[in-house]
Amino acid sequence: MIIECKNCGSKFRLDEGLLKKSGSKVRCSVCNNVFLAYPPGMESAEETDQFLLGQDMIETEAIGPTPPFAKKKEAEEAIEEDFGKAFEEAMKTKPAPPVPGEGVSEKGKSGKEEEPEVKPEEKKKERKAKKAKKEKEEKEVLAEAPEEKKAGRVRVLPIVLVIILIILGGAVAIYVYAPGLIPNSLSFLKPTKTSEIGDLGVRRLSFKGVSGSFVQSETAGQLFAIKGIVTNNYPKSRSFILLKGTILDDKGQVVRTKLAYAGNVFSEKQLKQVSVDRINQAMKNRFGKGRINVNVRPQGSIPFMIIFENLPENLSEFTVEAVSSSPGK
Repeated sequence: MIIECKNCGSKFRLDEGLLKKSGSKVRCSVCNNVFLAYPPGMESAEETDQFLLGQDMIETEAIGPTPPFAKKKEAEEAIEEDFGKAFEEAMKTKPAPPVPGEGVSEKGKSGKEEEPEVKPEEKKKERKAKKAKKEKEEKEVLAEAPEEKKAGRVRVLPIVLVIILIILGGAVAIYVYAPGLIPNSLSFLKPTKTSEIGDLGVRRLSFKGVSGSFVQSETAGQLFAIKGIVTNNYPKSRSFILLKGTILDDKGQVVRTKLAYAGNVFSEKQLKQVSVDRINQAMKNRFGKGRINVNVRPQGSIPFMIIFENLPENLSEFTVEAVSSSPGK
């Protein structure tokens, strides 16, 4: 588009794409006059009124006639080049001189401050700053989210622990005080009776009439016989009652022990005449003579005898105890 300096009347060719809708300040390269230029059809209302009144036209004509057409064309080409440079300088960050009529002071400074144009580098820095601020805000949001989740987990944890403790407490109470409530499918969780673990069938066996005596054997020399009666105090019958006899010396030390099943007894004559091997073999008969050591009824009693050979010289005392028994059938 062609614009005309209203001060000297010089005309210039200018790219209208460089002009703002609100007007751009331009400087005339001939007279250094600064004025506002608008895109076509965007003139301000103030300038339109002045144009209609003819004030600018009068002032422009008063400056001097327009050069001839031939010379004017050459001047325009030279002026366009100068004006292009002048326009580029006017678009730089340095503020252009104030336009006459905007309240210029005595020193030539405008009473109205002009906003400086932002450089591309400054725009780039501003974009980076906005981007960094946005990323920081996103990180803060992401950092707050796990804290909220963590707080939620912390609130739930005590409730879960209380529920677990209640369940465990109930299970222990049933196990100790009401094991019968445990279903058969979970029988392995039922407590085992103490009698089944620690009692080998001897706790309710008692002895009476226990005594010891020496017998002179014709084949084995002097023998020592412990004899007595064992009673079944269990509520059910017992079988295969096994006993143990122990001989102690004068210092209370164990010198001999021997096992024998109840129900195997010998007469004094048999002890004198029968060999020790046959006697020992008879004491190992778990059924007893005549199966007397099988299904001994509750409160039932059977005799027993334990025979020792090769006796120590310092024999002092003896003991007898039950080793085991089995439930009857």
